[in-house]
This record gives sequence, C-alpha cells and structure tokens, in this order.
Amino acid sequence: MNDIAIEGGLVWAAPGTHHVNGLVVIQNGIITYVGPADDAAVPAGTRRIDASGCTVLPGLIDAHVHLTTNSDHDNVVASTVFRRQVTKPAKLLHGLRNAHRALAAGFTTLRVMGHRDVGEIKLRDFVERGPTIGPRLLVSPWWITMTNGHGDRSYPPCTPRRRRDTADGVDECGKLVRLQALEGADFIKVMVSGGMSPAEEPHRPNYTVAELTAIVDEAHDLDLRVAAHALSIDDIRRSLAAGVDSIEHGSYLDEPTAKEMAERGSYLVPTMAFNDWCQREGTRRGLTPEGVEDLRDAHDRTLEAFAIARQAGVRIAMGTDSSGTLCPFGAHARELELYVEHGMTPEEALTTATVTAAELLGREHQIGKLAVGFAGDVVVVAGDVLSDIRLLGDQNNIAHVLTAGVDRSDYLAAAASVLS
Repeated sequence: MNDIAIEGGLVWAAPGTHHVNGLVVIQNGIITYVGPADDAAVPAGTRRIDASGCTVLPGLIDAHVHLTTNSDHDNVVASTVFRRQVTKPAKLLHGLRNAHRALAAGFTTLRVMGHRDVGEIKLRDFVERGPTIGPRLLVSPWWITMTNGHGDRSYPPCTPRRRRDTADGVDECGKLVRLQALEGADFIKVMVSGGMSPAEEPHRPNYTVAELTAIVDEAHDLDLRVAAHALSIDDIRRSLAAGVDSIEHGSYLDEPTAKEMAERGSYLVPTMAFNDWCQREGTRRGLTPEGVEDLRDAHDRTLEAFAIARQAGVRIAMGTDSSGTLCPFGAHARELELYVEHGMTPEEALTTATVTAAELLGREHQIGKLAVGFAGDVVVVAGDVLSDIRLLGDQNNIAHVLTAGVDRSDYLAAAASVLS
C-alpha cells in the first residue's frame, strides 16, 4: 500500500478553494480526499505527515525548461561550448541532476524543450515507469526551425549538419512533425522568430503562415499541442493565424495582439526569470557585459508584455526558460516572485504554475489541483505562501515533495550534496 495523509496545514487545493486545518489523503498514488481535517477519518495504517504551520500545494509545473544543459554551477560554460564539447550521455546526466533540482524545489512537472538525440524521451519513460526518480516530464524531442532560423544560426559551426535539423516548405514541416511524433513527442516546439543569440535579430520572421499552419494542423491531427518561440509582433500574429497553442516569451506583445490571444484562448509563457537572471547576474553566469546589454530591451519589453497580457485576459502559464547556469534549475520560484512583483497576487501566481499550466499541457484532469481522482503530486511548504510567495524560493522551506503519492523528501535530502 502506498497511502499517505497530509494534515493540519493550510491546504490550497485550487484557486478559491482553501482549507485551514485541512487534510489530503492519497491512496495508491491517487488523491481520495481533500477538505477539512475534521470532516474525514484517516484510514488505519496510513502514514501521516503533520503540516501544521505549512501551506499544502499541488505539485508545481514549469512549462518551459531546457533540461539537458550545464548543471555544474561552479563551472560556467557558454551554451555553444557545452553543446559542442559535452557528450550526449553526459548531457543526459546533467539533465537528471537538473530534474532533481527542480523536484527539490517543489516542481513535480516539467515541460521540456528537448535537445536532439540526447535521451530526454527515455528519461521521461524511466521516471514514469519508476526506475528513476524525477519530476513528470513532457518532452518535445527537438525544435522545428527553418534553414538560417533561430536554433539553426546558433548551432555550433564546427558541428556537422544532419538531415532534419531544419525543415523548409510546407511538406518538410509537416513531415518533421510526424517524425517527432514517431519519436514519442508530447508536444511540438517551433521557432517562429529570431532569438537573442549573437548575429540574430528577434524581429526576423522564421516561417510563413502556410508553413506554420502545416505544422499546427499535423500536430493537432496527432493530438499534439504546438509551442511557438515568438518574440516580435509579426511572429506572434503569424503564430496565432496558424493556430498555435502557446506563445513562448512573447516579448514584444502589444494590446491588439494580446486581445486576439485572449479571444483565441492562446496561452502566454512569459519566461521572465531568464531575462531577470541575465540582467542581475549575467556576467557571473557566462555573459559578457555587451551580452547583458543586448538583452536589456527584451527584458524591459517582457515586463511590459506581461502587463499587457494580464490586462487583456490572456491565459498565462508559468515557465522560466531554465537553462544551464544562465537560469539555474532549482530557482524556478523566481518566476512566480516576478509575477507578484509586477501585479499578480500570490494566488494568481500559483494558478499559473498549477491549474493554467496543467490546462496548457492537456493534463488538467490529472495534475494542477488537489482534487479527488488527481495524481498525488503535493508540495508542503513551511509558512503561509498565500501571504508571501517568496517562501517558495527558499528550499529550506520545502518540507515535503510527493510525486504520485510517494514522499521523495528523504531521497532528495540524501542527494543534496550532489544537487548543490
């Protein structure tokens, strides 16, 4: 039996649903009761966790991470150097370490922007079946980009190019979606704009509406959602016209386009934490002073886009763009702090990392809430998170992390020396 009861804390089950002196009962990995502790009896033989003085939350979701990136915070390496010099098995081990850091921070689900042939699909399956401990992973095996597009231009120049690194034209775009589905993709990521890498311009469109529509139609036919890397207004508009499900970053969003996003029900994943880390600590994390300055406009515009999206009623799903040492794994709660600093209440911020993120992932009936029939993914945090979102950012406050009803805290404590 894998039964556990968490009792006595402030249970935040979902937006607007709180239980002071609450109780969560999990049996065989599934939640069977959520509510006041006085209204239910804990089954005999159930392990009990005293959550007095704590907030009990659904497992948190980061909807935009780059998992198999440098996990060695004492050895800062430029991403292009890391991709060129580190072997695929070593990258996967870095990814496992990063996954453990995320789990220790209370993030029990990650939406992974994958790197080709590194093995993130296999890692996902190992975690799901149980041989490996980690957060739930939803993986895009590789991004779809055009020749000379974002991701193609930043590819290490000395690395031999391979078929399917890029896709050009309607037929190639559709076929690459099918091939990624064959690999086991959970969703599709497409590069619709340039990026902020050297020699790139974020305003340069990367695909036509016809090419994007081919990607979206093929993905939707296969029950896969599409995440669009899109920074500029033209890129966002093309993405929306093609029917993508989420805009990643959306730095230069304006009011009319935000209104269209809200009307279409599209999601925005702001990834504010990445730019925040770069502006505050970029030179200590591998950027040159010039690189930090180059990112300043995108940072400022991302904050403006966030406010515009909120005003328009766009659905916002939490994502950090965690990647190597530039935006470290384990510090995911910084994104939520930024949301609160720029206008959200703590409850609104928590909603982006639970209910809304679960909806974006198509898992709204499995994760993102503490509700009967949902997976027993739970985080117990010392203090009242609804009063101070910053409590999440201090891992000393993370008292328990459960995935599918199994308390992983002892495992994570034993691994702490490796994670630090």
